Amino acid sequence: MTRYAVADIGTNSARLMIAHIENGVIIADHKTLRYVRVGEGMGEGRIAAAAMQRTVQALTEFKMISGEYGAEPLCCFATSAVRDAKNKDEFISHIQSECGLEIDIVSGDKEAMLGFAGAVNGVGGIFDIGGGSTEVMTGSLNDIRFRQSFKIGTVRCHTQFPGGDDADPRAFEQAHALAVKMFCQIPKQQGFQYTGIGGTATALAAIDLGLAAYDGARVQGHVISIDKAHALCHMLKSKTKQQRKELMGLEDKKADVIVFGAILFVELLKAADAKSVVISDSDNLEGYLKYRLGLV
Repeated sequence: MTRYAVADIGTNSARLMIAHIENGVIIADHKTLRYVRVGEGMGEGRIAAAAMQRTVQALTEFKMISGEYGAEPLCCFATSAVRDAKNKDEFISHIQSECGLEIDIVSGDKEAMLGFAGAVNGVGGIFDIGGGSTEVMTGSLNDIRFRQSFKIGTVRCHTQFPGGDDADPRAFEQAHALAVKMFCQIPKQQGFQYTGIGGTATALAAIDLGLAAYDGARVQGHVISIDKAHALCHMLKSKTKQQRKELMGLEDKKADVIVFGAILFVELLKAADAKSVVISDSDNLEGYLKYRLGLV
């Protein structure tokens, strides 16, 4: 059995998937992540040296894990923080030098397509709230009706509205207002289901399910209604960063940004006039592998 290894370098985390193909379907054998915070301190538009080193450490571990599974050579892609960085060429060269890996920087439109390909069969829509950007796509791979990458994400909001750590209502009001402005062009849900993918959607599902340890099988297919989304958002905004760390289902290192993820989640649902979202543990990792193998 041939196994493949794919890594995604996001704004908040680097993620690894080991997978194989069964009857044309990607089956994930192992998934893990490391919080590299590539987007941390990017107020000046540059990836910090410390973030580069955290990424090198994560990818070095990923190469080791890939080897343990006997997977094909690790293929890597990068999203919002890297594509927007003024020093992205330096970052790519550093990864090449230290890890011997080529990094494919994907555009926002391509990121949306990859997420859709990984999570939706046929007609539908996706929300992918990341650290540096949020992707929305509707239609199908053969008939894209709407596709947009918005420069708003959990890490960006945390940087822009630092009062969130202390549960400052003004920070949350400003984040809500920005999201409303950004998402006003999202199409209304008509005749299709929106699917939530990525770290925010799966983290909110894990909190809603009260998972002591993350379980992709339980997260897959979990439904979050608009009322539940509002309740989760209200609960997260009522707590400081330290208090959020105590929540069942939430990893400590997401305690600062998850509240902004919930805000964006709510405003996406409202903009789309969607009554609920189905959460998918499959996302652009699966989509990228499909792309590399010519399955999409």
